[in-house]
Amino acid sequence: MARLDFDFHARPARFGKLGMGLLLAGLVALTWVWMNWQAARATGAGLALQIAAIEQTRPASASRPRARTDDAALVTQTRVAAQLRYSWQPAFEALAAASNQKIALVSLDAAQAKSQLKLVAEARQLADAVAFIDALQQQPGVKRAELLQHEVQADDTYKPVRFNILIELDAAALSPVEDTP
Repeated sequence: MARLDFDFHARPARFGKLGMGLLLAGLVALTWVWMNWQAARATGAGLALQIAAIEQTRPASASRPRARTDDAALVTQTRVAAQLRYSWQPAFEALAAASNQKIALVSLDAAQAKSQLKLVAEARQLADAVAFIDALQQQPGVKRAELLQHEVQADDTYKPVRFNILIELDAAALSPVEDTP
């Protein structure tokens, strides 16, 4: 029988000359990249300081005159910002407080410039629609609620009444932002 020689405790592999050379090259490259990155950051910071100093020393009148398109863009931007800051929450709270199970809102059209809401709604009976309009009229933030039109939906099984309401809102309660044309 042949003798078997097993080595159960193998020696750890050592780095060869090639591995040591690659490790050293990697460290040199990492150091070079780090130094260049630091130099670029310092250059950027210095340029930012120079730009700030130039902007501070330049008189306001020396700046270029604004173009007509800049003025139009500014006006448009101001209008959009005013529309975004417009608070419709009091109007929605008035609608929520006046609504009941007998009224179904079909559509809502809001006009910020006029501080108005136009509602299309349905009710089972005209008396329910009138009661809804009266409840709207009593809400804070509502200046006036007016029934514009109503008609019975004859083609429907329950024959509901579809009605249009114009709600004028109290502009002070909505607190719109000043709009510059």
